[in-house]
Amino acid sequence: MAKRVLIIDDESGFCEVVKDILHEVGYEVDAPHHLASAVGIALAGNYDLIILDLRMPGIDGVEIARLFQKKRLLTPILVISGYLTDTVPQQLKSLGIHHVLPKPSDVPQLQHAVASAMA
Repeated sequence: MAKRVLIIDDESGFCEVVKDILHEVGYEVDAPHHLASAVGIALAGNYDLIILDLRMPGIDGVEIARLFQKKRLLTPILVISGYLTDTVPQQLKSLGIHHVLPKPSDVPQLQHAVASAMA
């Protein structure tokens, strides 16, 4: 059975590119268009990895990560964001997120980060 990845990101073009890249190496990928429903889907715990953006309209990725921690969601999270500062990775580690990738990244970086986050 293929590993399942959920993308929570507001940029539909980015989601489509990531879906294509990960499909090519055997992952099953979902990227719901409605961010609020994506959070609910994630909380069901049916995924092997969540790819999470930090800055999205009306919803904050760090707050989503806090919610996941509060709900004791055990699914690993890979944050991919164009808004990483020196303090963000440390803040994310306190929420149990150890995998962070800048946006944009190249294909090998993405594939390595996904595999590493699920290991």
